[in-house]
Amino acid sequence: MARMGLQFGLEGQKTCLKRKFRWLLKIPEISASGVNSLPPAKSARPTLNFKEMQAEHLTETIYYPSKPDWKPITLTLFDLKKPVCHPVFDWIQRQYDPCEGKWYKPFENGVFKLTATLELYSGCGDIIETWVFDNVWPQVSNFDELDMGNSEYLVADLTLRYDRAYITCCPTCC
Repeated sequence: MARMGLQFGLEGQKTCLKRKFRWLLKIPEISASGVNSLPPAKSARPTLNFKEMQAEHLTETIYYPSKPDWKPITLTLFDLKKPVCHPVFDWIQRQYDPCEGKWYKPFENGVFKLTATLELYSGCGDIIETWVFDNVWPQVSNFDELDMGNSEYLVADLTLRYDRAYITCCPTCC
């Protein structure tokens, strides 16, 4: 008898296809974590490239993976009116005060580099994948252009730099 439906081992009861719209990128007090944070609209999982080193032999060159190079990710946040200072601008002011042109020493004005977590969810709301981004900071902050002829929502685009990222194993998928 012919098998119907998904093939190649995908027909099991534990199979859960990950969906692009079931996720939250949480940065404390900035994105998706707390009443005064902004909800995320678009982001990505990390990208990793390995720099290479080479060993010259007499007749060939052999390449080896060397340093990991974590690429920045982009986070787009819906820019909502909040009863407190803009969360992204408040984050920037922990390191740099544009009013006085003053840079703070690390840890002088609160923590600038933060730990972020990216959670992917199943259709039932269970966490099926968790990424941890160590020492995230806003490399580029774009507060969006304004246009009288456009009725779209304002967003804040961030390019986030981080030291490293890793995936943690959740109990429901192991």
